[in-house]
Amino acid sequence: MFHLALYHASVAAGPLQLNALGDVVMAPAANGYLVPPTISKVVRVVGVGNLLVRAQLNSASLRDYTPFDISPVNTGTVMNSPVCEQDFRDNPVPLAVNEELDCFVTNSGAGPTRTTVGVTFADGPIVPVKGRVFTVHWTSAVALSAAFIWASVTPVLDNGIPSGTFAIVGSRQKSATALFHRFVPRGGTTYRPGTTSQQTDTDGQNRNDRYGAMGEWMRFTNTTMPAMEVFALAADATQSGYIDLVQVA
Repeated sequence: MFHLALYHASVAAGPLQLNALGDVVMAPAANGYLVPPTISKVVRVVGVGNLLVRAQLNSASLRDYTPFDISPVNTGTVMNSPVCEQDFRDNPVPLAVNEELDCFVTNSGAGPTRTTVGVTFADGPIVPVKGRVFTVHWTSAVALSAAFIWASVTPVLDNGIPSGTFAIVGSRQKSATALFHRFVPRGGTTYRPGTTSQQTDTDGQNRNDRYGAMGEWMRFTNTTMPAMEVFALAADATQSGYIDLVQVA
């Protein structure tokens, strides 16, 4: 299981601290998050910002060695193609349960600019999924409620799926200024797995976002399709994407 959480703020050159973005799963601690007991390991870090140079994770347990510096990052208002990320799926970074995890960034300009860092928490190494994967396309014509928050989206599939239980094993989401997206379960686990977003059809994404490389994201039945949340730089008018699925029952 894994969960995507964000740090975000408009900051100047730095190094300066980003604020933990409001999250229904992760408890806040000052400007950071408290590390949950069941997903206390970091498996992915992605930083993006118009003038971003580097990012840093900091906590008491990380300081036993040194604060964890993150490079390369995505410099600009869109993700690089492919996305620059730190991938710890096979060897997660352990944290102490209930400690505060903070995020700092360094930008190249003196003036404030919007900067975001996505951190994926998990319960252990990611186990890829093998099986008969198929992909469905979805759209949504409802505008995001606001920029710089997790805004709700209801994906509408182009075609219905069979009766049964399915595992999400990959995702691609696109809208005009989107940076990240995650799924919202209807029942079951409370964690909200997600990844980076794309702003055009030709933007690349990393291979581990698709076709089972990030393991099983969550399960749902054909009558309890999960919702989605999108973090974007504006209230984008439309969204679309693809979901990779494996039928498990």
